[in-house]
Parts: sequence; structure tokens; C-alpha cells
Amino acid sequence: MALREGYLHDYLAESLIGFLFGVIVSGSAGIAKGNWPTFVGLFVVEGIFLIVPGGFVAAYLGFRFNRSGENLEMQGLSAGFFTGFVYTIITFFLSLAGIVAESNKAVDIMVAWIIGVLFAFLFYSLGGYIAGLLERRPFAMPGIFNLSRISRAPPPPPTAVAQTCPTCGQPMTFIEQYGRWYCQNCKKYP
Repeated sequence: MALREGYLHDYLAESLIGFLFGVIVSGSAGIAKGNWPTFVGLFVVEGIFLIVPGGFVAAYLGFRFNRSGENLEMQGLSAGFFTGFVYTIITFFLSLAGIVAESNKAVDIMVAWIIGVLFAFLFYSLGGYIAGLLERRPFAMPGIFNLSRISRAPPPPPTAVAQTCPTCGQPMTFIEQYGRWYCQNCKKYP
């Protein structure tokens, strides 16, 4: 798929996927409604381990399917914030349905919704920001996790003809350990 500027429905789809990732996996905080210290504690733990990844997923999808500009951290933060907005709308209607079903717990349901929205904006936005940060400064996969080396045959030996550096024109040295040519004069891999 060609990278392009996203439309509102692109961002909504990404946010819904991030929302689903963050909320469907979580859910234990809801059992503590009314016991506010326990509810907040459970929501913070769920936020760190489940909702932050939901914002990360939404921002990651945005980076993969839409054109990214220069300020990737802020684009990730925007994706996470938008996911928090989607969370607010969806859970508002779910809370209203809960109030209709259990009108005697209306206050507890609305207070839980307000606390949930505050934490959702915080944690979804944080996850999106982290995705933008990692998009700007990618980290290589640690070698211990790179299983492709196990099944692959060793690289072929270099050709007998010495390569010349495209920058300075001097002969380069083949570094067996990295499987790359190195220019001693420029002190770099071309």
C-alpha cells in the first residue's frame, strides 16, 4: 500500500483497533466500582500494561498506513489522544446503558467513567507518544532474537576483485565479521 495522507476514517479505524486492544484485554478494574482506591489502583496497572499498548498500536498503524511528517512524537501523541477520544465516546454510551440497566448505581458508574476517561487519555496518549519516539529513533532487534541466522547458510566469500570506495576511490577491506566492505581512508562503511 502506498503511503498517503490519512482520512478521518483511517484514524477512526486505527483508534478503534487500539481501543479494542487496550480495553478488551483489560476489564478487571470494573469489578471494583464503588471501592475507589482499588478501582484507581487496578486502572493504573491496566493502563500501564494494557492501555498504553493500545495507544502504541493505534499510533503504529497510523505510521504504517499514512504519510508521516517530521514531528513523529507529536503525531504518535495525536494518535493516542484520538484513541482516548474514541474511548470516551464508546464508553460514554456503554456507561449510559449501564445506568439504564442499574439505575441505583448511576453515581458509581458515572464516577468510574470519568476516572476511566482521565486515565484513558493519559495512557493512550503515552502509548502513542512512545510509538512516535520509537519511530523516530528505531532500535535494531537484539541479536539473540534474530533467529534468521540459525537457518541461513553463511554468506558467500567476497569476490577476488577488491572494491573501491565510492567516496574517495581507495581500495576497501572486506570485514568478514559484518559481511561488509570498509574504507580505511574514510573510516566508514559505504
